[in-house]
Amino acid sequence: MNRRSTPRLRRRTPLLLALLLALFPALALAQGGIVRGTVAGTGGAALAGAQVSVTGTRLTATTGPQGAFTLANVPAGTRQVRVSAVGYLTATETVEVRAGEETLVAVALTQNPVELDAVVVSASRRAERVTEAPATVTRVGPEVLENTVGNSFVGALKQAKGLDFIQVGATSVAINARGFNSSFNNRMLMMEDGRVAVLPENGLPVGQFTPTPKVDLAGLEVVVGPGAALYGADASSGVLTLQTKDPREFPGTTVEVTGGSRSYRDVQLRHAGVSGDWGYKVSGEYQDADDWSNEVRYGGGAIPEVGVGGKVDWTSRVARGTGAVVRYFGDGRLELSGGMSRTDGVGQTNVGRNQLDGWLYNFVQTRFESPRWYFTAYRTQSRSGDSYALNRFSENKANPANAGRSDEEIRLMSDWPSDGRLFAAELQNNFQVPALLNTRFVWGVQGRRDVVSSDRQWLSDNLTGEDIAIDQYGVYAQAETPLLPSLQLLLAGRYDDHDRYDAQWSPKAGLVFSPVQGQSLRLTYNRAFKSPTILQTDFHIHDFAVVTPTVRVGVYGNTEGFVVRAADGSETVYDPLVAEENQTWELGYKGVLGSRLFVDVTGYRSTYENFLSPLTNIGYAYRDGQLVANDEGIPQLVFTYFNLGTAKLDGVDAGVNYVLNPRVSFAGTFSWLDLKEVEVPTGREEATALNAPATKWSLGTSLNDLGGFRGGSWLGGATLRHVNGYYFRSGINMGVIPTFTTLDLNVGYRLPALNTTLNLGVSNLFTCSQDDEAPFTYASSDALKTSPTNRSRRCGVGLRHQEMINMPSIGTMVFIGARYHM
Repeated sequence: MNRRSTPRLRRRTPLLLALLLALFPALALAQGGIVRGTVAGTGGAALAGAQVSVTGTRLTATTGPQGAFTLANVPAGTRQVRVSAVGYLTATETVEVRAGEETLVAVALTQNPVELDAVVVSASRRAERVTEAPATVTRVGPEVLENTVGNSFVGALKQAKGLDFIQVGATSVAINARGFNSSFNNRMLMMEDGRVAVLPENGLPVGQFTPTPKVDLAGLEVVVGPGAALYGADASSGVLTLQTKDPREFPGTTVEVTGGSRSYRDVQLRHAGVSGDWGYKVSGEYQDADDWSNEVRYGGGAIPEVGVGGKVDWTSRVARGTGAVVRYFGDGRLELSGGMSRTDGVGQTNVGRNQLDGWLYNFVQTRFESPRWYFTAYRTQSRSGDSYALNRFSENKANPANAGRSDEEIRLMSDWPSDGRLFAAELQNNFQVPALLNTRFVWGVQGRRDVVSSDRQWLSDNLTGEDIAIDQYGVYAQAETPLLPSLQLLLAGRYDDHDRYDAQWSPKAGLVFSPVQGQSLRLTYNRAFKSPTILQTDFHIHDFAVVTPTVRVGVYGNTEGFVVRAADGSETVYDPLVAEENQTWELGYKGVLGSRLFVDVTGYRSTYENFLSPLTNIGYAYRDGQLVANDEGIPQLVFTYFNLGTAKLDGVDAGVNYVLNPRVSFAGTFSWLDLKEVEVPTGREEATALNAPATKWSLGTSLNDLGGFRGGSWLGGATLRHVNGYYFRSGINMGVIPTFTTLDLNVGYRLPALNTTLNLGVSNLFTCSQDDEAPFTYASSDALKTSPTNRSRRCGVGLRHQEMINMPSIGTMVFIGARYHM
């Protein structure tokens, strides 16, 4: 494919150079003194990772493994040394600094039972307070995950600021942020322990195929908004990061057993230990449930959806496990880990649903971490097993030409074998330059190679006879410069080079103003991109559907472009795919008020260009001057992908957390979206469909250590979630998702004497949604059925509601579990 020029990059070169030059101001520092000291935590133990700063200056440091720190060039005079660490109350010590001399100080921190300003790592790819992070970030810590039941930890994301949480089954969910969702959505990037967690053959997040059991999760972080400047492709709408437990920080044995409604069963086990400088851990899980089900009919209702044996198997089943060996030395660690999962169930696509049968996912990874350096190399693999497309199975089953064929023969006609392997490595470094206003730098390089096979059936490997191999490389850097003690300049950028589309430049710039500790006002600009997937570039199936002996349908990726010629000689040109762009301005405030209230509010304006279309029929088409036809020369009606349309989106994401006391806290979120100035050709509106609620909100409460009997204590919580109804359109999945409100409850009891916690969780205990007995009706002029003429709400205990078109309605689910930890 010819690589096209990038005039946009050339036009921006002077601006980029100016921004880079701003990172290197000349500065003469007055002579100062040195402050050297130690920080201790609980019981006087050395505390590593504490943040140390001198009030009124730009000087900062982080304590090492022995709790030690050094601050150089501290201005002479009486100074305030401020020390903070996650889980501890911030402490301030007054020191007298003399020019050319060394001052010693020892600081002891007190544990904080209330943690509002937690430490996060995903926004800037380094540890920082959430109030300082230049993005909307939600962290779910281990204390929250441990109070969930079974592997329903994803329910903790229901209160993540700005996140669309979509329940698509008893155990399956989908997430999105800031609109433009679809049934095959890959605008949210998923990371696991520094690994890019995607399925190479289709670009989707790993999601339910993750090998990591809940009992080995140390936390989840959600960054809402563009993240390409540090993460690269597919971080267009946000980043979900999973972090697993370190054996030294989380030693011991954990066993969790859960049972529930719909024959739900879940067993999890984790064991970790340390011997000298070595650590190890193993974890595993088996989960099984009878999922909610529904029936879809294809072909205008003429073809019912059936599977092998005449029905769809809605059983949701997964077995997963991981293991790791860790070598500790000095202030670093080296880890070798691996894991795998096997999954059965039903998954949605833009053209129907897939029967997942024996889907395998595995990884092996090595990872080195120290205060300044990070390196990882890994390989992941995704294999579809015996999975097949239910819609194609139904159509093939109903075709008279297949009469007499067995179900297994028809399944083989409807499968899509895949073997996707991802090989990647990343090197990252961070450092500070005192001579440049104590600027903190983070830089890194990444390399990735995707190798995908469809067993020579449905991707372009059936044309070339070779596996598809795609290389991509990225280099990124970020500089954080304290222009003033209360004003920080953030500049970042990333350059990505990809085999299948033009190189991408993803800049980020921001100002963070912190007038007082724990409060900040920020203004940021981000540019992100969504890359075409292998499906969009390498789909290649002749005779995907046979309408008549002479009318055939073919599905093709678009890397070379197509030309459609009309009867009057006019031509419509569909250019090769380019990356979809998202440019976003954000204005946000974060602050901890009165040590009890945390507020996070962000307003944004996003401009999208070159939307990647859904699979679309463009008619009979020419490629490289040749009419697209099958091997027998029969022309194909071409279904393919292309870029089109622009749109502007305004929105607000807000969240509050209020701590009444160490045992009782409250939380709330609110989001609003407004799609405007959409430009898209008539008849192609699906590409720019928002597919998200205009407003949504949640309210929650958390109770902990409420006291009890025999030395035990009660815990619990509740979450009320409301989502306004909206029209969803993605492929064949079209319709109105009704407004719904749901209430979840959980109650637990800790028995320290038995090292056991008992949990009861109830999802969708109380629900308000559209009355099933009064289904939507539409005006005859509303061909797409976007605006119901009637809305009838019904509320009650045990009612069902729907969160995704053509996926099951969800009702009340009850889980009872016991967790033992030694």
